[in-house]
Formats: sequence, C-alpha cells, structure tokens
Amino acid sequence: MNKSIIFTLILILLTACETGPVRREDYVAQHPEWDPQTVKLIKAGMIAKGMTREQVRAAWGRHCYTCQGTTKGTWGESLEFSTQVVFFDTNGLVTRWEHK
Repeated sequence: MNKSIIFTLILILLTACETGPVRREDYVAQHPEWDPQTVKLIKAGMIAKGMTREQVRAAWGRHCYTCQGTTKGTWGESLEFSTQVVFFDTNGLVTRWEHK
C-alpha cells in the first residue's frame, strides 16, 4: 500500500474516534430535558446516584462489554468501566459505583 493512503486511513480513524468532551456535548445537546445539575456533572465527566445508563454513557463513555464486572441479574445490572464498576437498580438508575 502506498504510504499516503496508509497515512490518510490512520488520519481518518483518529479523527473519527470519540473524545470525552465532544461526546458529552453531543449527548447534552440531544437531551434538553436533562436537569442543569446533571448536565453540569456530565460535562465534568462525573456521575451521581440516580443517573440513567445513558447519562453515565455520556459522562464516562462506553462500558467494557467483555469484562467480568459487567453483569445482569434480578437485582439490576452492573457495568464495568476501565477503573470502576457502576451498579444500576431494576429501573436502570445508578445506585452506587466502586473501584475495581
């Protein structure tokens, strides 16, 4: 492959990657119904009890789909992130989170 083609492909992949601030702004713009305090936390990359899965995704990004800490049960669900596990109740709201 030509070096310029490889460089172009790498450049496209890098610019297409999701970054925290951009992701947060996109989610907030799509959800004007979110209260101002929640929006402030999301923009700071933080979560709080009572947030939804989508709000956590907006603040922290995608969870690990293949990690052992990502489980589902009658009690609710836990999603594993790079350094944390977040626990949701059966209504899909954050109840707590802890370090791995």
